[in-house]
Amino acid sequence: MFKTSSRTRFAWTTLALLGLAGCSEGMEERRPVPVNISQFKPGENRINVVSVVGAPQGSLSDQGDTCDVYKLYTTGLGGFGKGVVTGAEALTDVGTLGLAELIWTPVQAGTQPVPHTVIFCYDKNDKLASITNKVQS
Repeated sequence: MFKTSSRTRFAWTTLALLGLAGCSEGMEERRPVPVNISQFKPGENRINVVSVVGAPQGSLSDQGDTCDVYKLYTTGLGGFGKGVVTGAEALTDVGTLGLAELIWTPVQAGTQPVPHTVIFCYDKNDKLASITNKVQS
């Protein structure tokens, strides 16, 4: 049998717990930053919208207007909020030697944002005519 001292077991246990300490911070860091669709106003050029939200997943026609279809995250924490949450998680992880992960990881997994179907419609001059934001069920 392989014998280890209690000090060695403690050291390995501590290292293992500290190794777990990065899980929820990583989950928070990978969480998408939401798009504030209220920044877009009717009459805005299509190129301005596309430069912010990227290329559409598809396009369609609606009563003579051309519409771009996107799957966007429109709710959630912005960059500053993510930084605050990540910092708080890191501090509690260090303070509890990683045991806070037992709380943080399930919370992170259960609060993932949901993408919305957002449709931007443009008139014949490629000016924004309307925005439709549909929450996925």
